[in-house]
Amino acid sequence: MIVIPGPASKELGEAVAAKLGVRASPAEHRLFPDGESYLRLPVGVEGETVVLVQTTAPDPDRKMLQLFIMAKTVKDLGATRVIACIPYLAYMRQDKRFLEGEALSLDVVLGLMEAAGVDDLIVVDAHSSSSLREFEAGHGVKVHNLSAIPLLAEYVKKHGYGGAYSLSPDVGAIHLAEAAGRVLGGRHGYFEKSRDRRTGEIEMKVKDLSVDGVDAVVFDDIISSGGTTARAVEGLKRQGAAKVAAACVHALFMPGAEEKIEAAGSDLIVSTDTVESKHGKVTVAGLIADYVKTL
Repeated sequence: MIVIPGPASKELGEAVAAKLGVRASPAEHRLFPDGESYLRLPVGVEGETVVLVQTTAPDPDRKMLQLFIMAKTVKDLGATRVIACIPYLAYMRQDKRFLEGEALSLDVVLGLMEAAGVDDLIVVDAHSSSSLREFEAGHGVKVHNLSAIPLLAEYVKKHGYGGAYSLSPDVGAIHLAEAAGRVLGGRHGYFEKSRDRRTGEIEMKVKDLSVDGVDAVVFDDIISSGGTTARAVEGLKRQGAAKVAAACVHALFMPGAEEKIEAAGSDLIVSTDTVESKHGKVTVAGLIADYVKTL
């Protein structure tokens, strides 16, 4: 087995290789003056199972294309199996047609992976696991969706949130709060959220959760603009929560996101290292490596 960290996940790829007990062989990478990516694989792959580790944020289009190029190259050079480990898979949120004429971008991405020669795709906390399964059926790529929520819950538990209330920002993510609650040993619930399909504006209904004097943690798969998390934190604080943490798997953190969450009253912000961030205190390297061993 050979582990090749892509340019977007060099540190995580090296950590996965170390957990697997193999040497990492990072792809050589540079940009041409016009912005095109140059990639070279520094190790022979003929007859090998190759694990490519490449997240797709920030700059998802470039990171995704780099992944496709690496996958096609290792297959051309004789790899017998290509396992693409994409801890944060971009375009997961574009999985349904809410407005006429919208692209099913997730379906397109899986089709391109199949064309590039990917045999297995490992992702962490896909935005919609049901959509992944649906689109997987139409392609020759086996999709494996892992969850880092228990790891995040263990982290906040060690940092003073044992027994805390676990909250998801909407009912669609209640499974995240349920999984976290099993680790923290506290209650769980959700607020009600709706989003304008054209403007992206969020409306959140903050219902009574009886959290006065109780610690709480907001769990979500992605923090992007920070608006959803900030509203959830603020809602918990208004209801008297003692201290509130914000925990997410994928810390995209667009400009101003962190400031919104802090201004809402968050006492702790933590994420995993699926995307590089100063809040990425929880690594998914062991989670990924342990699963790769089963394939």
